Amino acid sequence: MKLSQIFLSVFLFFLSVSRAKSQEISGYVSYSVFQSTDSVNNAPEELWMLSAYPFIPKIASMMTFKLEFTSKKSLFTLVKSKELEKISNDDLRHAISFVEYKDSTWQDINYCYNFDRDPRTMVDKKGLIVKTRNNFDWKISTEKKMIGDFTCYKATGNREISFRKAGKQQIRTTPVIAWFCPDIPVPFGPLFSRDLPGLIFELQLGGTLYGLKELNLTNKPDICTVTKKGSYYKRSVARQVI
Repeated sequence: MKLSQIFLSVFLFFLSVSRAKSQEISGYVSYSVFQSTDSVNNAPEELWMLSAYPFIPKIASMMTFKLEFTSKKSLFTLVKSKELEKISNDDLRHAISFVEYKDSTWQDINYCYNFDRDPRTMVDKKGLIVKTRNNFDWKISTEKKMIGDFTCYKATGNREISFRKAGKQQIRTTPVIAWFCPDIPVPFGPLFSRDLPGLIFELQLGGTLYGLKELNLTNKPDICTVTKKGSYYKRSVARQVI
C-alpha cells in the first residue's frame, strides 16, 4: 500500500471516530439495483444465468432496498412494492437470489447476521442464520467522487464464493468495490458489506451494483435486536421481506 493510501486510511479512521463520539448518527438509506449483462463484470456461470433468465436485470431495476442504521447496528431489507407483487414468485426469487439478497440482514459492530431461508423447508419460512465477520480486507484508495452532495472514497476488497462445478466444491475469489462517505461515520452498507470508516453509498459485486437512491438522517429507526442465541429477532421482521 502506498504511503498516501496509509495516511488516508488513518485520517479517515480518526475522522469517523471523532464524529461518532460527537454525535449519535442514525437514519436510513434506500438503494436501487443495476444489473449488468456484460462479460467483464459477470463470471461465466452468471452469464449463463442471465442468458437462461433474461428478465433478471429488469426485475432488479424494480427493486428498492432499505438500510436502517444507527452508529452501532443496522437492518437491511427488501421493500415491498406493487410492481414486485405483479411478478411471479419463481421469477422474483431468481432475480432476488441473483442480486445476492437472501433475507433480512442485521449487523452490529462485531458481526453480520444473515436471516437465510432453509432450503430443506418451505421457501417462505425463515430458517438458517449465518453469523460472520465478513472481512473483505478493504484497501482504501485516494480516489474519490461526489455522490449527491457527499464526497465518497473508493475501497476495494475480495471475497470468497463457494460453488459446485463438475460435482466438486470449488472456491472463487471475486473483487468487491465500495464507495463510502466518511461524513457519515457508520460502518455499514447494503447486503453484508461493512467495516469501512463511513456509510457505504455504493456497492459493486461483479455485475451487480447497489447505488444510493435516498438518504434520510432525520428519522431515528427502531431497529430490533438479536437474541443472545442469535436465533431470531425480538420482534418479527417477516412482514418486511418477501
